[in-house]
Amino acid sequence: MAPLPARRRRRTPASNPTAPRKRRRASTSTPASIAPVLPTNVMLEIVARSDTRTLVRCAALCKPLRRTILSPAFLRRAAAIVPPRLLGYLHTFDMDKEDEELPDALFSLLHPDPTTAGSFSDEHLPRFVGRSAADLLGSYKPLTSRNGLAVLLRRHVNRRRWSQRRSDVCVYNPVTGERTFFSYPPDYWRNYFRDLGPVFVLLTAGDGIGCDFKLLAVDFYGFFDSSASMHVQTMSSSSSEDGAWSPVEYVHGITCESDWMEMELSRDAAVLHGRRIHWLAKRGEVILTYDVATSETGAIWVPVDYEDVSKLHLGISPDGRLRLLVVEGFRVSVWLRSAGRGGWELKAVIDTEAKLRSLCPEIMAPDGPTFLEFIDSGEKSGVALLRIKRPGCRVSCRRWLIVLEVETGEVRKIWCPHRSNLVVEIDMPSRLQTMKVFS
Repeated sequence: MAPLPARRRRRTPASNPTAPRKRRRASTSTPASIAPVLPTNVMLEIVARSDTRTLVRCAALCKPLRRTILSPAFLRRAAAIVPPRLLGYLHTFDMDKEDEELPDALFSLLHPDPTTAGSFSDEHLPRFVGRSAADLLGSYKPLTSRNGLAVLLRRHVNRRRWSQRRSDVCVYNPVTGERTFFSYPPDYWRNYFRDLGPVFVLLTAGDGIGCDFKLLAVDFYGFFDSSASMHVQTMSSSSSEDGAWSPVEYVHGITCESDWMEMELSRDAAVLHGRRIHWLAKRGEVILTYDVATSETGAIWVPVDYEDVSKLHLGISPDGRLRLLVVEGFRVSVWLRSAGRGGWELKAVIDTEAKLRSLCPEIMAPDGPTFLEFIDSGEKSGVALLRIKRPGCRVSCRRWLIVLEVETGEVRKIWCPHRSNLVVEIDMPSRLQTMKVFS
């Protein structure tokens, strides 16, 4: 059979030079119109009438907008809705326990007074710490806070291999939601039950450290046998990506006087600008100091005798001086450390008994051993937090928090039913000044 002839390929019009070209129709669609730009003054007017989260996000958009927001005139306008300083409780809970439920709000305002008209309204609080933080606050327990940043520790033991434990510690920013995770310092659990155990101290950009934060892990040794020393390791925001703590720095030569170095570690350290850390001794009427820059240690004697350290609170005054609050019965004495002479000055004595009997008649017994004890304080807001102690009074005494305005002597009470709380103080201008710009 003869082979079939090969088929001739049909030439497409595109490859045929003689084929007529089709004319394209003109597009009937109009080019996309450029979205109108909102004038800056209108945007600032909206920000001034909004809430804290909106103000923070607008300040992070660009530096020119942030400069306007940080101007004194704008801050005075926005203070009616967003006060320059916030002091509140960050609530944590154990999400693995059936008897602990998710709090209605993850942040409760303590200062300014939330009941005062024109102050930071409750409707802004859910926006301030979003519900997305529930997983974090349900898995971590509070440790310490400073300048708007909170340090949280994993609530339950992480059973991963040590090389994979990158989420044991978290530095959390409630304003922006930013979280930085890293592991415990090496030998953390080995030193946990030895002598005083590890203590964490947080420094922030406001302390002039050149980065967002620096966390110090301090181990105290030999404070019960007159051979005191400190082992210091640091983790900063610049080194957290590597997850490596600094090498241990050994600080020796700490002078001990009998047993005065029985430290009270349940309280936060007081940090002066200039990175000098102060710890109040549990007994012995003395304060241990440590200079982060020079590693020098020292001691400051307390101006009063005391047997119960819960009746004293060491902190920083709004003008940056070391402040010691002492409570005797229902009187609160305010001592300030003089910068020049290096001595103590009694600034005020506040008698709270009459006001407390009016505020808390159900707690204040007509007679018997009823007294106050310190819980915490806000440095820049000038607020001290106390609790009434009375034998046999458990639930009501623990849940009512006494808020003392140190400068004015005003006293009020706030119901705080949550078990696990962390006092967080946020200075809005300083936080806005040091925050990063969105890319």
